[in-house]
Amino acid sequence: MNYPINQWIELESFETYRDWKTPRGFLCGTYASSVLLAYWQDQLDESCLPEGLRTKNSSQNEPLIRALQPLLQPIDFPTVPLQISLGLNRFFRRYRIPFRARGTVAGSWQRVTKRILAGEPVMIGLLQLLGSSYKNHWVVVHGFMENAEGQKFYKIHDNWGKSDAVIPAEWGNGTISLVAFARDAKIRTIRYSLLNQKSKIYSK
Repeated sequence: MNYPINQWIELESFETYRDWKTPRGFLCGTYASSVLLAYWQDQLDESCLPEGLRTKNSSQNEPLIRALQPLLQPIDFPTVPLQISLGLNRFFRRYRIPFRARGTVAGSWQRVTKRILAGEPVMIGLLQLLGSSYKNHWVVVHGFMENAEGQKFYKIHDNWGKSDAVIPAEWGNGTISLVAFARDAKIRTIRYSLLNQKSKIYSK
């Protein structure tokens, strides 16, 4: 994948959500999901949240957390990508929202760079075994950089009070990203159209 070296590739500021902190226990999966959804609502597609649950560009997150936690973490235990993606998809189905969550269980760099280059943030899991100073923790990535020496970094909202913390990319393992049905369908239609055009060219 092509991107500039020694230069941050990043999204709009996450400062609005700086005070969205995990208050206790293992609820970082729920709080990171709330940040991911809020950014989508504010910057990408308002239809990702039902009306009345959160006002666009609001710094308040309590109603959103109350709606998410019973579906993502009904018990305050640590979570893995499958649990978060399933919980978010239950949330989308409950409110009849035309979105779905995609999860990956290993690594993070390929998914993160692809999605951020497309203008979308990504949740990632951090692992203590990989050196994470956050121990095992969910965060939202909104920027990345690779330097000339091949070292890779993420810029994250960490749910602990920092909206632009920088961490080594090697700490990440597992991702959650969102897909809008309408956008996904449009992409598939474009791809199908292009394939048809190529087929017609080759058949001449």
